[in-house]
Amino acid sequence: MKTITLTLFSGLALLPAALIGQVRETPVTLGLVEGGNPQGYIQNSNNQGILFATTQGGQGQLVPFERIRGEGLDKLIRYEERNEVLGTPRALFAAGKYDEAATAFGKVAQDYAILYSAPQNFASEALFYQMESVKRAGKYSLLASLVKFPASATIGTKLVESYKRPFEFIKLWSLFGANDIAGLKAALEAYEEPVTGQAKLLKSPNFKQLPSKEIAQLSFLRAKVYESEGARDKALEDYYRTFTLANGNDILLSKLAMGAAMLIQKEDPLLASGNAAALTQMQSIAYVFSKRFGKETMPADFQAYAVKPAVAKPAPAAEEAKPEGEAKPEGEAKPESEAKPEGEAKPEGEAKPAEAPAEPKAE
Repeated sequence: MKTITLTLFSGLALLPAALIGQVRETPVTLGLVEGGNPQGYIQNSNNQGILFATTQGGQGQLVPFERIRGEGLDKLIRYEERNEVLGTPRALFAAGKYDEAATAFGKVAQDYAILYSAPQNFASEALFYQMESVKRAGKYSLLASLVKFPASATIGTKLVESYKRPFEFIKLWSLFGANDIAGLKAALEAYEEPVTGQAKLLKSPNFKQLPSKEIAQLSFLRAKVYESEGARDKALEDYYRTFTLANGNDILLSKLAMGAAMLIQKEDPLLASGNAAALTQMQSIAYVFSKRFGKETMPADFQAYAVKPAVAKPAPAAEEAKPEGEAKPEGEAKPESEAKPEGEAKPEGEAKPAEAPAEPKAE
């Protein structure tokens, strides 16, 4: 048994020291194809199965995944400590305390590293939320380091489908964190519509039909690429797209995009020269930012622009002349010269005047 164990689980030696678990076994209940529902402890795992002991600290035996009921990732493995150990990190995340949440999720991911290869394990789940917390905290260089961990691959292979798409976007943010602009630009191109026909007239390619929250992230990251290339107008356009789409569903991203847009507009030479249109544009975004996130959260030199811009009112329209032949108000008396005596007969043989074509009705 020891030979089998060393052979099957030697892959764990490849994990970095930071991912070697502090917990050596964790309680579970299994649903076996044959053998009932034994309770015991997982002592390790790999892609073939789990090392399972029926007593704490006991001799473990390999239980291949095919011996556990369920298809694919839906194996009947109940992790008894999942809710308990994830409770505090989840509460911190929900409260928006992302730095603290990242630390707490990271501890779970590290302590329970023995579970990484088991289906739907909460160590991989904790690692995912550690990355998401780090991203929301704006620690993008740290995110790039986390994505490189070998265990991060288990997010895509050991967790259910709903984790895979968000993890692909975490990878995009990690490229930004690693300052790999060329890699980020190439990755973003996969989400863009082909530039053909009338699309060639656009400043930048449209993105494919995707959920708004995804396009908001793509737009923000592409704006960073444009900024690195000196294409400030294109970057500004994507920042505006970002905070418009992120409004209401991603407050942090909306705030980041608005701040980045103001930085570009503040450096616009037209603003420094007193151009009215540039001033109105800067005041508009600064005013909205101050109302949403508080004026005090803005840099001091931006706060002066956080006023409602004066919008010129259109001049009142000149009174339109009444068209010729307009009907007179009801009951208006006709001049005496126009009035015909009641019952006056038309002269015999008098030709009828030609009828004028009917005037078109006003649309």
